[in-house]
Amino acid sequence: MQTLIIDNFLSKKECEFLIKFYKSNEKKSFLFRDVYPLKLNKNNSKINFLVEKLEETSKLFHCQIDWFELVKWPVNSKQNLHFDLTSSETTLASIVYLNEDFEGGETYYEDTTTIKPVLGRGLFFNGVFYKHGVNKVKKNTRYVVATWYKNS
Repeated sequence: MQTLIIDNFLSKKECEFLIKFYKSNEKKSFLFRDVYPLKLNKNNSKINFLVEKLEETSKLFHCQIDWFELVKWPVNSKQNLHFDLTSSETTLASIVYLNEDFEGGETYYEDTTTIKPVLGRGLFFNGVFYKHGVNKVKKNTRYVVATWYKNS
């Protein structure tokens, strides 16, 4: 499994800020399957710290941000095994966990590798090549930054 795991990718303070940012903009989120994404704009100065960190890491893979969003995963939400076929240009995906005060919600792969959500942890992987999913959230709400990248 080719997954780059970066613990403390975001600090606790940065994660808390992004959850508050989500909550203050929640009316702009929308229902997608059983989750509530909030699309982000790279030019929003309030999230420069996030854009800079994601872009710096994506250079390791010779890609750049295509699009990204904050996602609220309520209790009972999940995602079955899938490939990221979000765009014909998608080459990489990442998930950054913004909290860990929930049960379930682990990211897993077809080969049964499971990644435990840890506050501030970033996962970078080829979601077009590796089939992956999210276990059902059993208690409390899961918040993540989901990002898709294209070749630079």
